[in-house]
Amino acid sequence: MTYTRNQHVLSQWVLRNFRSDDSVGKSSDKQRVWCHTVYPDEEKNEIRVIPLPISSVAIAKNCFMLIDQETDEKFDIENELSEYEMKTSISFNELIQKHKFQKLLDVTSRGNTLEIMLNFMVIQMVLGFYNPQNKMEGKDEVLSPFLDEMVESFDSIKEQIINPSKDVKVYCNQHLFKKMIKVVNSKSEIIEKCKSLFVLSMLAEAALMPTSFCYLSSVRNQIFKNIYISGIYHTGYDFNSTDVRPVFTISPNAFVVNPNNDLNFLPLAHNLCVSFSLKGVNGYNSHLKIYSANPEKLRCRTSKRLHTYKVSHDAIDNMIGWVAMGNVGHTNTIYSPHELKDVEAYLQLQEDNEEFYYTPRHPQPIKV
Repeated sequence: MTYTRNQHVLSQWVLRNFRSDDSVGKSSDKQRVWCHTVYPDEEKNEIRVIPLPISSVAIAKNCFMLIDQETDEKFDIENELSEYEMKTSISFNELIQKHKFQKLLDVTSRGNTLEIMLNFMVIQMVLGFYNPQNKMEGKDEVLSPFLDEMVESFDSIKEQIINPSKDVKVYCNQHLFKKMIKVVNSKSEIIEKCKSLFVLSMLAEAALMPTSFCYLSSVRNQIFKNIYISGIYHTGYDFNSTDVRPVFTISPNAFVVNPNNDLNFLPLAHNLCVSFSLKGVNGYNSHLKIYSANPEKLRCRTSKRLHTYKVSHDAIDNMIGWVAMGNVGHTNTIYSPHELKDVEAYLQLQEDNEEFYYTPRHPQPIKV
């Protein structure tokens, strides 16, 4: 694959799940999102809202760019990231399009849906630090401990890649491992090589290949060891809906962690979001709770393992508010299907018909 100067650090398939209402039905290359960026000010925060083609969102120029030792040509890891993104999108689409939430309960098999979801969150968190639209303070310092350690032990890392252990050696013909060899032999600065190796090693782990480094599993287990899915929130509207409605947003980091109140979120699409706890003291879920303002729109069925509830639009709005605040608090940036006037139109609808938008007052178990 030829060198890609504009590296996507947030998958385009993710952004298409939050595409603007006015680009629904258009070809994928013509879809866009509304980018909301908050610029803090002591007197009043400034909010800038810009419509951006999805193909131009989350672009990091010359990210992971290296120089080949033999040809002096530029190369990168775009192809490897693209392969990972394509495989990951298949599992996510089963949740988003088909509502196969029961797959999140199967945690015994290798490469299960929960593991794929957690791997995505870790990898996207890392890639998000390279997103120029991520306005998080100190973002450049977050990966420094990992990268500094890699730089110090680079000679050892290079030796392990060129002369791998027996369990790794059987995978050496795989494209990922060939790319790692090309990276360590590159003419580029060691720090640049380590940035690419850090990501490539995580992609190898996500593909269930053994590596000598295990960065992905160590970070994943550190953050998500005690994860418990507290709810799946469905707005009550179809994926292709353009009705005046509540919508979830996403940020460059993809997920939101609130350590103070343990209310954490992974928005999957504008109409779907997973909430989770990181303090699950009684183990992982035996069942899932699914909340929707219109459960009839769900494509799953109520069972012993899937409990379904009807909630008000206001209850969904509360979750959307938490997600938006988390997005802004972490990165000052959100990607949304709506511009500000769309939000105002929805709020006016609520005011005009409170009975519809505020009932039921409490979640009601319902069979679908």
